[in-house]
Amino acid sequence: MIYNFKKLFSYRELLFSLTKKELKVKYRGSVLGFFWSLLNPILTMLVYSFVFSIVLRQGIQEFAIFLICVLLPFNFLSNSVNYGTGSIVGNSNLVNKIYFPREIIPLSVVLANLFNFLLELVALFIVLGIMGYKFYIYLYLLPIVIFIQFFLVAGMTLLVSALNVFFRDLQHLITIIMMVWFFGTPVIYPLSMVPEEYQFIIKINPMTIYTTYYRNIFYFVKYPGGAGFPSVAETLTALGITILIFFVGYFVFKRLEPRFAEEI
Repeated sequence: MIYNFKKLFSYRELLFSLTKKELKVKYRGSVLGFFWSLLNPILTMLVYSFVFSIVLRQGIQEFAIFLICVLLPFNFLSNSVNYGTGSIVGNSNLVNKIYFPREIIPLSVVLANLFNFLLELVALFIVLGIMGYKFYIYLYLLPIVIFIQFFLVAGMTLLVSALNVFFRDLQHLITIIMMVWFFGTPVIYPLSMVPEEYQFIIKINPMTIYTTYYRNIFYFVKYPGGAGFPSVAETLTALGITILIFFVGYFVFKRLEPRFAEEI
């Protein structure tokens, strides 16, 4: 695997080129361009805020901030997996013409969505600053959480992009899987609303732990009294599952890679 990583590094220019291509294709012909990266989560936040703050009242103060600070990292996961699923099949001409480490293709999707995620965080920082959130107190934790989440996202994207070459129905199924994952993660509700006997199941999901970190960094600095930061055991469990998903995803991808050309 170390050899594969070294080879991947030697193709870093191709990786960055494909990442730039992903970003350009996504906004080609768009008037607003990268501003859609900011507008989409804002519109989603407004809809959810209306539903859960006015229609289905939950009694959560400033629900918009409560939601958006974890919706953005979940969208990083969701968009990467959704777009990455068909990335190998969608680049069949490139796969069949030249040799390069094929994992560059799904990883370019992940990096493009990471770039969008970081742009969205900049907008979030501005909003939090205006609203008086002292998010900078725990900001030193943010790069660590993003770095670890990146491996979860990359592992899932590598896995589904490889499997989709052989099971094309996966591209349709993954939408349902991500919807279940979304509602199984405390994004639109606090973890405290989950009955205690079911919390263990929710916490097996590593995104639960990561969203708890995001929410404590951004939201609970103004409204203390939340669940608090995850315990060391919970954090290590999420880290272990993330590492497992990454290595399984990478292993499956490299195992199936030699058969990509004949299948697509």
